[in-house]
This record gives sequence, structure tokens and C-alpha cells, in this order.
Amino acid sequence: MDKRTITALALMLVLYLVFDQFFWKPQRDRAAQAARQAQTESTVASPTPDTLADDASLAAPVVLDSLVSSSAEATEIVLENAKLRVGFSTLGGTISFIQLKEFTNTDTAPLNLLPAGASLTGTELYHPAGTTDLKAMIFEAKQEEGTNAVVFYLGDAAKPQISKRFELDDLYGIQMDVKVDNMAAVNGLMLDFSAGIADSEKNIRAKAQDYRLMLFADNSINKVTLGKLKKNPPQGSIGSFTWAAIQTKYFTIALREVEPPLTRNFSGMINPETGNPAFTLDSRQKDAKSTWQQSFTIYAGPSDAELLKGYGRQMERIAERGAGWLRWLARFFTWFLNWLHGYVRNYGVVIIIFALLLKIILHPLTHKSMDASLKMQKIQPQMQALQQKYKNDPKTLQIEMSKLYKEAGANPLSGCLPLLLQMPIFFSLYNVLRYSLDMRNAGFMLWLKDLSEPDPYLILPILMGVFMIVQSLMMQPKRGNIEEMDEKQRAAASSQKMMTWMMPIMMFFIFRSMPAGLVLYWTVFNIFSIIQQYILQKRHQNKE
Repeated sequence: MDKRTITALALMLVLYLVFDQFFWKPQRDRAAQAARQAQTESTVASPTPDTLADDASLAAPVVLDSLVSSSAEATEIVLENAKLRVGFSTLGGTISFIQLKEFTNTDTAPLNLLPAGASLTGTELYHPAGTTDLKAMIFEAKQEEGTNAVVFYLGDAAKPQISKRFELDDLYGIQMDVKVDNMAAVNGLMLDFSAGIADSEKNIRAKAQDYRLMLFADNSINKVTLGKLKKNPPQGSIGSFTWAAIQTKYFTIALREVEPPLTRNFSGMINPETGNPAFTLDSRQKDAKSTWQQSFTIYAGPSDAELLKGYGRQMERIAERGAGWLRWLARFFTWFLNWLHGYVRNYGVVIIIFALLLKIILHPLTHKSMDASLKMQKIQPQMQALQQKYKNDPKTLQIEMSKLYKEAGANPLSGCLPLLLQMPIFFSLYNVLRYSLDMRNAGFMLWLKDLSEPDPYLILPILMGVFMIVQSLMMQPKRGNIEEMDEKQRAAASSQKMMTWMMPIMMFFIFRSMPAGLVLYWTVFNIFSIIQQYILQKRHQNKE
């Protein structure tokens, strides 16, 4: 097997890895999700209101007039800390807006994670007689002294039938406690997060890929992109709920239930007005209780792994960092790029320095690979002579070729290793440069205003393709006389020529939709490789 065939196989492997990561893997995940959902629905049946109503041993709940109607007008209460400014409405005792103080929207206004006019944490009450919707009812409200908390309640202030308490922590957390008391029978609650999460970026062309719904239930984390959510939303009964999250490219709203978990049903969905992910969940159970209490922690902030880790239960997994076996590498790259950015304030320059440092680290390996490649070029005439001499004796040809490689110190496989080592780096950098909050609106120069987005004018992908062609031409062996080649050698030469031009074109179409920062890294790394190749070729020529 000659070097050209080995190189072609290596490039095919690269294409396979790229397509597996970005095209085939999502299809496998969708199939696995459908299988899990079918299994769950077949093994766990959700109790219905009719079943609950047929339980004669349960008395009908005592329902206050305020649970049925109210003529009062809704008012708004605002709580805030150093990170958040959160609005609460007495209509349903819900969250009406969540503003992040340290981040702005596309119009420089404080970023609001909720769609305009929408609300979260609306509640329905399940009981043997049916369902009571609390979202349209006006709650009484009182702020607790000495705490950053507000309590909404229905009924007597001393002994409310229903209360919803919200308290802000010092970061991006909102503690929510829902309690139902002084009722004859309660079968559970429904929490409404169907408003979803609002758009936070001007460019949402990749929304189907960047926006996600995540569910951690039954000791398994299920990640569903927006594209999958439209086709096959996850829903059904669950045995053990931990948390659910909806996220845009950079921000997250997550709901984690405080132990012990009582949630039994989950339904993912799309908000029809925004087209963004949303969900509802409920704790409806067959056996009614005289009191009911559930507690949750709401996280509303950036999808930052370190921040999320502080809220426990593997919530750091919400932050997009790629495949599990590569997350450690993505974390290291994030730390290192941020450290460099502390000294160099332009992220484009930081990426160029990173590419240079990586090239220096890999220099011994790539030097050895290029040296072996040049030796392979040097023995091309001998290889062609052997191929011509033993064209009808493949076994002898293989033996003689091995002898030739050994005498010349050449290795046809040596050119593949540096390329394969680049793949984990490439995939880790993809997630860091695309989803790291530090890259949000991080520009470089001229037309590159946001390195986390694709190049709007495709200049970088074109330059990358040009330099790939230059590098490929430099690594080609000197072409012999076509007339002296046999049919097999002519086919190999034709294949090499095709790969020289086709591979950069294919890579252009792959890279044109990738973050400009990633394309910048790949292009600069190739430029450094060309410089290294040129110096090494000159040294070999001088030795000769």
C-alpha cells in the first residue's frame, strides 16, 4: 500500500469522523430516544383523572372562593441580587421576567430570558374531583423581612391553602417551594414552563442545532436539539426526576427538584410563538394526600459549567462541551484560552497564538512525519520500478517494498498520525469556540465581528482551502513520465491529482458553517505546517 493510498484512507477517516459527529450521531440519538420513550410508555402507565375520581375513599377538596374567581388586579413584585433582577406577578404567583444584569440583548437592553408577555411556574392542582388551574387566579403576596424572598398565597394569611415561595440566592438560583395544606385530598401539581426561553442572539440561523432541551431522569441524561424536538418531543412517565433544562446557544433555564423527587410525568414541547424549547411536568399520583409540598431550584443564567456545577446533581453537564470522553480537553482549552485572553485582549490573536503553541508542541511528531514523507518522495522511482517488475507477483512486491522502506528509513503510515491526533483537538475546540460564553460577540478584525459564528463572507474557508491545496502540492512526489507508467501507476497518479483538488473543496463546504474561530485556528495551523514543510524540504535539498 503506497503513501497516496494511505493518505486517501486517512482523509476518508477524517471525513467519516466529521460526518459521524455532526450528521449520523444525531440520527442515532434520535432513534435511541424514540426507543427509550416507547419502553417507558409501555412499562409505566400514567394515572388518569377518571381513575383518581373513582377512589371513593377520598373526600372532595375544600375549595376557597379565591380559588375560583377574583376581581382584584394583578401586581408585580421585583427581587434582585448582584446577578439577577426577577419580576413576579400575583397573577398565578408566577415569574414574569428574568433579567441578567451582566449581559445585554441585541439592542443593548438587559437580557431577559423570558419571551415578552410570558411567565413561568404557572401551577395546576390535581385532586379527586378533577383539576384546578391556578394560573388565572390572583394571589396575595408578602415579602419576608431579612430575606430576598416573596410568598404568594391563597386563603387565610395565617393558614393558607396554597402558597408559593420564591427566594433568590447570590448567583443565578431561585428557590421555589410550593405547598398545599388544609385540603381534604391532593393528588399532585403541574408546573408550567411552556413559555420556554427567549432568543438572546441576533444570529439564530443555527437555532435547530444550538437550542436544546435536556432531561435528567431515571439516572440518564437525554439531550434533544430543537430540530429533534420538533419531530419527536420527549414525553411520558418517569420514575425518578432530577432536573430539566432548556437552553439557547449561551443561556439556560433549568429546574432541579429538591429531594425527595415527586415528579412523575414530563412533556417536552415547542413554544409556538417563539419556536424555542419548553416543557411541563407534573407529580400526579394515584394516592391522594391531605397536604402536598414540593421544592425546586430554578437556575436562570449563562450555560457556564463552573456555575452550574455549584448547583449539584451533574448540572454542569448542561453546558455544551462535546462528547463525555473529550470534556476534560474542552475544559482545559477553555481555561487556557481564558488565561491567554487575560494578557491578549483580542480573541482572534489568542487563537493564532494557541495554534502556534500547539504547532510547537507537536513539532517533534510532525517533523518526523514530514521527514518520512520526504523520504517516501525520494524513493518513488525505486517504488515504481519494483511495481513494474513484480506487477504479477503481489507477495514478492510486498516483501521488496518493505525492504526498500527499511533501507530508506521511510514509513508510509507516518503521515497519518499527526492528522489523527488533530481530531480530538478539533472536536474539543469546536465546542469551546462555538458555545463558550467568553466567545460571545468576540471579534477579531475587519469583517470578523463574532468568532463563534460562521464567517459571513466565507473568506476564511476559502483561504483555508487555498492553503490546503498549497500544502498538498508541496507534499506530492515528483511526477514521472506518464508514458513509462503502467495502468495501475497511472490510476494512482490520477487519484492523487483528484484528491489534491477535491479534498479542499469538500473541506470548504464542511467548514463554511463552522465557527470562524475554528476555521481561523485550522487555517493558521496549516500555514505553520506549510512553513515547516518548506524549511524541511530546503534542508533535504541542501543535504543532497
